[in-house]
Amino acid sequence: MEIADRSRARVQERLARLEQEFGSTPVDQATFSVGAEAYQRAVERSREGQVDVHAFVHNESGDVLLSDADGSWEVPQGQTQGMERPATAVERVVTETAGVACTIRDAVRATICGVRNEADPDAETVYRLSIVFDAEVNSADLEDGEVAETAGEAEASIRWDDPGEVAVAELV
Repeated sequence: MEIADRSRARVQERLARLEQEFGSTPVDQATFSVGAEAYQRAVERSREGQVDVHAFVHNESGDVLLSDADGSWEVPQGQTQGMERPATAVERVVTETAGVACTIRDAVRATICGVRNEADPDAETVYRLSIVFDAEVNSADLEDGEVAETAGEAEASIRWDDPGEVAVAELV
């Protein structure tokens, strides 16, 4: 099987598991070209079965958690590791980036990303899956002041924003 066929099959398998766990989730598709190095990373991540995950983590006021990613504020995001479920990966990523625990409520959207090599137009398209989850912060973390204790330096690099702000609206 070629790269495109294998990666497409992996994406379809992950989408089927996502539907079993969360029911029907809207699915988009986007294709874009990247440099040779980014293309090779996409190929490797596809071979490893990695899925990109993003989390809209809400507090009791409805605000969304953002973390500082090298000077820009983003919702927590990362990739699955090994055979890790995407929902489990989101919980891990939120804890690692923000120092808080969260509970997944739903899968908001999945995007099938076709990645092309702009340096080699004959290279096959590799397909990747990106899933956006909706979650809520475990309120006990906020009430007990546990965020400050567990986040350490991460505490200074998180903030809560209104869900209509640009950083959040880009993923919706």
